[in-house]
Parts: sequence; structure tokens; C-alpha cells
Amino acid sequence: MKGQLTHAPVTGQFPTSATDLHVCLISEEAGLDLRTSELAPAPPKPVPAYPHAKALFHVGAYCGSVLASVGTFTLEDMDPDQGSQPSGRSWRIRGMATAKGFRRHGFASAVIEHGLREIRRRGGLLVWCNGRTTAISFYRHHKFEQIGGERRLPGLQPHFRFRRIIGQSHHP
Repeated sequence: MKGQLTHAPVTGQFPTSATDLHVCLISEEAGLDLRTSELAPAPPKPVPAYPHAKALFHVGAYCGSVLASVGTFTLEDMDPDQGSQPSGRSWRIRGMATAKGFRRHGFASAVIEHGLREIRRRGGLLVWCNGRTTAISFYRHHKFEQIGGERRLPGLQPHFRFRRIIGQSHHP
């Protein structure tokens, strides 16, 4: 059932064949429950979570009919003090979440890779995010570079800023 969240699986359930993993664009509402449960203690954001985004899309990875992982991608320049030039072609990963029973089985990777393909299709040059400290190896595996030190903000898990250049500007 695309677009509908069913209950999380028993720990250890993962795809036994390529047909068990399906990744696609989804509605924001489809990923809300998963995002809310897995991103705690961060407070849940009501739909629409990013009403001021110039452009955005949501990606979901399913195991059969169960939504296993989600991510939102918003058109958003990184802070210039982080070594990024404002371009209008930078995208931010927001609300990346994977159900506990599906971690380390390729679902989050499928979400990231699908999102990167979509950003390239839309002419994006740079992708960045604030990733939890516990996700450093995940982002490094996907060729993101860490920028600066660990960040600690009230009400959020410790995190780092990451970025990945995925294209080149054709401007002089």
C-alpha cells in the first residue's frame, strides 16, 4: 500500500529479495508517523513541516507494504559561513528516519540515493544536512563530508553538518 504507514515490523525483518525493497516519492503525510516516532526527542513538526520551502519532495523506502525509511529534501542554501556560496541549487536533507527493525538493511541508503537522483534531475549542485552523531558512518559511506565540530542544541540529539557536491556550476 504505497503512501500508507503500516505498523513497524518485528526486529530483524528485512528484504529477502530485491522485490521486497521499493523506493518512491511519497506524500509528507505518509511519512509523518515514522518521522515522529524515530526522530524523538526532537519535537514532531506538523504537516506541512516546511511551509516556507521554495521546493521540496519526500522519499519513502518500503519493505513490501511497510514504510521502512523516509527523508525530505528541501531546496535550501547552506549558511555562507560554512563555505557555501548561495546558489539556489543547494538541497537540504530533513527528517531522515528509519524504523528500528529496518536499520542497516539498505532502506535509508535507498532513500538517500533516490533523493540524490531526483536532485540531480532538478539541477541541484550541493546536498547538505545536519546528521546525528550516531549517523557519521552512514553519511561518510554516501560520500558526504563532515563540516566543523559536533553541534549540541537544546532538545536535539548531538549532530554534525555534512555536505556532498553532486554537480558543477556552468557559470564562470
